[in-house]
Amino acid sequence: MSALPTPEHSDTSAAEVSQHVVAGFVEQSMVPTMALDRDLRFVFANAAYCKSFSVLKEQLIGRNVFDVFDVAPEVEASFRKNWILSFQGKRTRSEVQKSIVKGRDGTSRPIHWQSTQEPFYGSDGQVQYVVQRVENITHLVELQQSHDVMTAELDHRVKNFVSVILATARITSASATSVEQFTDDFCSRIDSMARIYSRMSSSGLKGLQLRSLFEDELAQISSQKAIRYNLKGEDVQLTLKSTRDGGMVIHEFVTNALKHGCFSQPEGQLDVEWSVSGNLLRVLWVESGLTGVKPPKRVGFGTRLTEMLPNAKVTRDYKDTGLTIEYTVPIELVIEEAEVDDNWPAES
Repeated sequence: MSALPTPEHSDTSAAEVSQHVVAGFVEQSMVPTMALDRDLRFVFANAAYCKSFSVLKEQLIGRNVFDVFDVAPEVEASFRKNWILSFQGKRTRSEVQKSIVKGRDGTSRPIHWQSTQEPFYGSDGQVQYVVQRVENITHLVELQQSHDVMTAELDHRVKNFVSVILATARITSASATSVEQFTDDFCSRIDSMARIYSRMSSSGLKGLQLRSLFEDELAQISSQKAIRYNLKGEDVQLTLKSTRDGGMVIHEFVTNALKHGCFSQPEGQLDVEWSVSGNLLRVLWVESGLTGVKPPKRVGFGTRLTEMLPNAKVTRDYKDTGLTIEYTVPIELVIEEAEVDDNWPAES
């Protein structure tokens, strides 16, 4: 293999022509390939090898491999062990290794790779060099790392979702008067949460627009009966946690409107308006066109829920002809908070 150091050819014998062909094949091969002598100095590196490790051939030839690659002591020990075995005539395969490669511009970057080492015999039958074929698996390692992060994140979110379900079950049972009511209310709330989580998943695990939460819940009612409502407000992008919390609150408001409020009477009308003022998000929920509206005698799920949400303030004004709810929350909890889906607020 004349790709490795050999005397200059003085004739064109068949053997030498064959060597040229093999050398050209190795040089042009897409498999990163290099060879070291017994002093672990580079004597050959093909174009694929240089490209894979972002180095020039002249930066390698004659240099000790550990002057080029900065590896941990235990990695170097494993590397040397394989080379010793290969110089004894054995084929070896390395474990996945990580090296810090110094680029052409002087910067360093991590490389993950795996290799096979094979002996290269000279004309005297002795191992003259060891040829190494390298597979750069950095992209596979990064893919695995990304997968591990996503798995951990999924585990975190599943646990949080279960916490929300358990808390919802506890609060629902506290306000239900029968098993049938508990079943209906609980299933309705879980269905609402499932729709929200599905939409967040479809959006790349990002929060949703406040308007879309109102539209989704109201669409569940309008698909079954004619209702009158109006939504007015600027675009407000919610975080994951505020999407979940806001979705639960809106579901309760809409459900109560269907059972006892504006959607339970033919002349009922709902007007929802929201705005951002200073550091507060203010939502005004107005039900009108009603008769005989009275404050509830029992504390329901919606009231318990809003009392559990941190830093939120809710006021309800009951009149004979309707209901007005004002909901305010610090804007940093809605727009600027980190995208962390914390556990459902603990019950007080």
